[in-house]
Amino acid sequence: MSTIAGPAAQVATAPSSRRSALHHVTLKDIAREVGVSVMTVSNVVNGNLGRVSPATAARVEAAVTALGYVPNAAAQSLAARRTRLVGLLLPSRPDDTSLLASPHDVAVTGAVEAALRSRDHHLMLRGVATARDVSDSVRRWSLDGVVVMGFTDDEVRALDLPATLPTVVVDAAAGSGLAQVRSDDRTGGRLAGEHLTALGHRHLLICGPAGTASGVVAQRVAGFREAARRAGLPDDAVTVADTPTTYEGGVALGARIAPQVRAGTLTAVFATADILAAGVARGLGDAGLRVPEDASVLGYDDADLARHVTPRLSTIAQDTTRKGHVAADLLLGLVTGQHAEPRSETIPVALTARESTGPAPA
Repeated sequence: MSTIAGPAAQVATAPSSRRSALHHVTLKDIAREVGVSVMTVSNVVNGNLGRVSPATAARVEAAVTALGYVPNAAAQSLAARRTRLVGLLLPSRPDDTSLLASPHDVAVTGAVEAALRSRDHHLMLRGVATARDVSDSVRRWSLDGVVVMGFTDDEVRALDLPATLPTVVVDAAAGSGLAQVRSDDRTGGRLAGEHLTALGHRHLLICGPAGTASGVVAQRVAGFREAARRAGLPDDAVTVADTPTTYEGGVALGARIAPQVRAGTLTAVFATADILAAGVARGLGDAGLRVPEDASVLGYDDADLARHVTPRLSTIAQDTTRKGHVAADLLLGLVTGQHAEPRSETIPVALTARESTGPAPA
């Protein structure tokens, strides 16, 4: 048996070279190598450093690295009575297309996964449509908690999320008992309206899934109308188009509104997502119109897409990375008991003006 007689760095030459690549290093192996108890090694590996002296902890950590120890996830889950597995629940799609069709959802999902991974938790993506889908997913995979994203307010309520299941809802009004994170949607709508009216636009359109029970869209519409009223415009200066949040939906809308743009009865469009705004700009362009000379187009999110299309999109920017990190933090606070009650957080927004918005046509 090797012994530790000098600095922790000496462990690096210990028996890792003598072990088969297939040998699974155990806590007992680490304890034998360092000359301490298995409980001491367990405390170090599991972060209970208050029970171990700094010098001993350093020796154990050096041995862990030298021997290539990998914690047994199943054993850790059993000991903690948690699986460290978190579900990200999104609306299932009957056409079997990707659950992550929205650049916003892709960005938030990536941020949630990174935040969970940094705290030794794992993300499982699941498409659900009913309360039974939720309960089946939670039971089958023993999920510690879930993040719910992409659902309208009514759809979240229909999922009938168990009161005992740690849950964070993204961009929907979840009601009492559930943690929530969303952007400051009303302010976002107001900033969009202020930007366009300041440029002289008096004939405005806001487009998005307005026909759904989406509190997100309703708040953005309300903020947009508020800005128009403050600018002295009549209520009928703002029209609302119910449009799916897709690039194709935007292209189709751009083609439909082209006659209004030519007639001068519509000069600016605010889309509730960048991908929709990019489609509107393309649809107008296909109809022979110019953005922003003939009509301004403004998006929401400030996704990478906004900087990659031509013209680059003016947009209401929200920090999707922060949104994902906050969702993960709120959830783990509930899972670990750090937060006794569900919390909510609102992500601030700001206007980012680029080339797709300009003065109203003379």
